[in-house]
Amino acid sequence: MSRFLFLFIIIAFTNTILGQDFEFENNSLLFQDRKTNLPVLIVQDSILLKGNPLKKIKFNHTAYPGKLYHYLSYSIQGKTYLVHDGSGPVLEYRNDSIVNCNKTSLFQNQIGSAKFVYENELYLFGGYGLFTYKNILTKYDAPNKDWIQIQTFGEAAPSPRARFYSYRVNENVYIFGGDEEDPCNFPNYKSCDNTVWRLHLPSMHWYKIGKFDSRIIDQNSFLSFSANDKLYLISISDFGTAYEVDIIQNKVRKFTTKTLIKPTQIYYDSAKKKLVCITALSNGKYKFFQTDLITFLGKPNYESTFIMPSYKALSTATSSFSLLILCIAIGIIIYTLKNKKNSLLNFNGIVYKKDSDNCYYKNKPINNLEEPELRILLYLIKNNIRYIALIELNRLFENTNYIENFTSMVKRRELTMASLVYKLTNLTNLPEEQVLLYRKNPEDKRIKEIKIAPSFLRIK
Repeated sequence: MSRFLFLFIIIAFTNTILGQDFEFENNSLLFQDRKTNLPVLIVQDSILLKGNPLKKIKFNHTAYPGKLYHYLSYSIQGKTYLVHDGSGPVLEYRNDSIVNCNKTSLFQNQIGSAKFVYENELYLFGGYGLFTYKNILTKYDAPNKDWIQIQTFGEAAPSPRARFYSYRVNENVYIFGGDEEDPCNFPNYKSCDNTVWRLHLPSMHWYKIGKFDSRIIDQNSFLSFSANDKLYLISISDFGTAYEVDIIQNKVRKFTTKTLIKPTQIYYDSAKKKLVCITALSNGKYKFFQTDLITFLGKPNYESTFIMPSYKALSTATSSFSLLILCIAIGIIIYTLKNKKNSLLNFNGIVYKKDSDNCYYKNKPINNLEEPELRILLYLIKNNIRYIALIELNRLFENTNYIENFTSMVKRRELTMASLVYKLTNLTNLPEEQVLLYRKNPEDKRIKEIKIAPSFLRIK
């Protein structure tokens, strides 16, 4: 009996030592098991270690395509999923085993894309594959075990790109930087411009929010992770340099890290406020490492605004024309003031006043609209700078008190729109084409879009 006890102690001690001092070759995968919040390390698809300190455990798995070091981990409702970097296969880490969820082949279509979870669904944006850069948004349809493309909206969208930086804060995903196609030096690539983009997830609408100062975050390569609604960039080429990007507060801080490690994989344990990473050693091997985030960063040695004011974002060529633009603007203002009176007299449309949130026709409030009609009109007014997909208006008719099928919701929207158009044309004696503009979406002709005619609206 004592012999078996001795063997058990030796095995346990050996596993503990292995987890603490284990050095290994490249081709490993590090992630956090959301069920236990413990770190998991899989080396060369054959050795599985887990815990703190790491202990070797038996590695069980079903068949999966590719190598695990090409997968990235995500948490959805307390479960841990592994998704291939190029899209396609989705695996689940379940009870210390790897289970293939969709049994699909490698897509290799969105390598280096932005990956995020929204409303318990996994999304990928952009990436590179099949010899082209992408700016598509795809989502994993878990019930059908397949990937589908999601339509986005906006006057403009980020250029097709890969290997860029992204992170999600509440209902928004922010992206910037990365590489894109270089038509002048094919097949090489070039750096994307320094525009910062925001994708509003409930509406899937893209917005340009400004330009970051590319002198702060230069051409170095960075390993990134998010923590506390901030994005952290750890320089791979400039040893010991890190940045903290806070888009919400529009700040960027630079650190010269005190803990001199060379991370190749990293995640942030929010419960323990620790960085968990794989670090490269001087002998060409790798090792598991943990440290406090604050201890790792130290004190910042530089702080600045991240998104530049518009006048600083102007290029030198643009600035040289600023005086000419100013003169033209002054001329336009003088012309507008001279013609404002006549313009007001000739105007035959509606006026929306922001302070009262009301619509007026010839200085009288419009009181003959039902609440659903007014709801559509105000939505069109407040989004007057863009064409709106008719299906987007369905959200105005959603009722949380009962479940309504899609067909009946569309019917209510169409009846309300018809009634609104009738009342506006009858009020102003204008034809419908001077009140509302219709078109088919330039990219998808099946989508019908609508916009209030600019000549029919004035906003004060």
